[in-house]
Amino acid sequence: MVAKDRSLFTLIVEILAAISIIASLTLVSFELSESVKAARSASASDVAISLSSWYTQVGIEEKAGKFFVRAMRDPDTLSTEEMADFIFLLHGGMFLYQNAFVLGREGSLDKTLQTVTTGTLKAIVNQPGFTVYWRQRRSLYIPEFQEYIKELQLRGEKTDSSLIEIYQ
Repeated sequence: MVAKDRSLFTLIVEILAAISIIASLTLVSFELSESVKAARSASASDVAISLSSWYTQVGIEEKAGKFFVRAMRDPDTLSTEEMADFIFLLHGGMFLYQNAFVLGREGSLDKTLQTVTTGTLKAIVNQPGFTVYWRQRRSLYIPEFQEYIKELQLRGEKTDSSLIEIYQ
């Protein structure tokens, strides 16, 4: 009888242990899901803040804004030093755009936010200054982003005229 009670006791302990393991795994799974959501939210926030800062820097400084527009419209008017400044300025922004592109592709960035951030590229990819920049720096970007820019250039889509009229 004692052996029978012991095997019943062992069975009950094993069932309780299995239930505990399942409950623990369920809790870990939920916490992991919440952690992934938090990481995605942080990534989206970082992209928005970084692009906003870059735009603000270029736009708020009158000299930088005028310089950027001139460089995009007519890069041939730039001195060697100004061309270097333009390349550095645009390069900083383009790495932010590539980051948004990558985060969007991997699902960390909401598709709508990715569309908004990289969609503004339509306004510049066919501008003379961008063409000069891209010819020099294209190889520094991941192949998928290079293809994305190529697609935008080939489509030659017109965007909202308010986005491109500053370059006209």
